[in-house]
Amino acid sequence: MVTKMMTKIELVSVPGPEDLLWCKECALGTMGKNVKTPPDTAWLHEILRARHSPIRELWYRFRLSGVPTWVSVHLVRHHMEFHPYVQSQRNDRQDKYDRTKAPQDAPVDMRISMNAEMLMILANKRLCSKASPETREVVAEMCRLVEEKCPEFHGLLVPMCEYHGGVCHEIRGCGKCPAKEDA
Repeated sequence: MVTKMMTKIELVSVPGPEDLLWCKECALGTMGKNVKTPPDTAWLHEILRARHSPIRELWYRFRLSGVPTWVSVHLVRHHMEFHPYVQSQRNDRQDKYDRTKAPQDAPVDMRISMNAEMLMILANKRLCSKASPETREVVAEMCRLVEEKCPEFHGLLVPMCEYHGGVCHEIRGCGKCPAKEDA
């Protein structure tokens, strides 16, 4: 539960044993090999860290309730292998307020499905200090819930500067890390 806002975040599902085995089969299949053992946490961590394409087979589903509309917009911008379903504000679909006069913080509910690669990209972008504190709070809670169930993500759901070893790639960084020098 996010504390500063009245947003509730639930991790609905994570990849099961069959999904994890399929990911490993996809990875080994690219090398002409067959799976002999199920993937362990160390193997999963390494393939996630390397961001090899078979991690796109690992899906995570979230239910968010009471998200301020403007925060939902920050989340839906990341839609590559990310499927957001945001509650409609249309006047013919809800009667809580007039859509034409709705404030930016009008709460909406969301359902989000994303693969492992997109989860890491979302963390890279929306845990950055340049992201709004409210959006960072939502994404941090999503990441915490995933890491709680999937320890293979330990150290991987981080801002981009951390992922790139302490180098900022933003156009105008926050100053936490040195900027990438122009080539």
